[in-house]
Amino acid sequence: MARNLPTRQERFIEESLIFPRSGMVYQVRGGGLSGKLMRPFAEAWVALTLAQGEYVHWIDGACRFDPSRIMKHFPKNLSQPEQLLHGLFVGRGFTVHQFTHLIDRLVDEIRITKAKLIVVDGPITMHLDTQVIDYEARSLLRKSMKNLTKIATKHRVSVVVVTALRANSKRHRDLLALVTNRCNATLSGQYKNYMGKRKLWLLHLPSGSSGFQYELSKQETLSQSTSRIIHSRLAYEGAGEIE
Repeated sequence: MARNLPTRQERFIEESLIFPRSGMVYQVRGGGLSGKLMRPFAEAWVALTLAQGEYVHWIDGACRFDPSRIMKHFPKNLSQPEQLLHGLFVGRGFTVHQFTHLIDRLVDEIRITKAKLIVVDGPITMHLDTQVIDYEARSLLRKSMKNLTKIATKHRVSVVVVTALRANSKRHRDLLALVTNRCNATLSGQYKNYMGKRKLWLLHLPSGSSGFQYELSKQETLSQSTSRIIHSRLAYEGAGEIE
């Protein structure tokens, strides 16, 4: 006799739970160089923030910033979407000391720009320079993370740092731990095979929420997706969950 076997239902992560929160430092971790896999999340959050008329700072510590990747997240029905990029302030450091100086400057710049979101892409990359000794690398990164925490709490800013998920050296491991220990929340992503497909599995801490990344249906346009996510976030804020 044939048995009715239970079917596995695919679990998706709740989008409203993984948005950056104001007043917090949020680590986004993924595979690839300096967390390349998860960088699109930061780019999408930047686009959503700019689309709501707010300002954003992007500190490029991995020398890979490309504004076209942010523009592709804007709703298609926006006229002159490139105008929104005027609200994005980009800083790029080519050495660890230049990177540290950019973070130092943010302490004063945020008072002027009143930005709602700060993204620090690849904060550890410059600190792996072999010309910088371990102690100095740790000291400089500790100082930068202290400043980012100060900015987040004092100015109620959402700060997102994009890093690798796994270390490839002892120094890298120590610096990753330094960042993680100073963040209020983390979002980790890695690919898993599910029903013959390769899908992105996400884990959010400390909420413990996990699931596959929601994939857009062919019927849903980018504009509809953006509107849905913003609507979801606003509804969540209205419930008092997001400060």
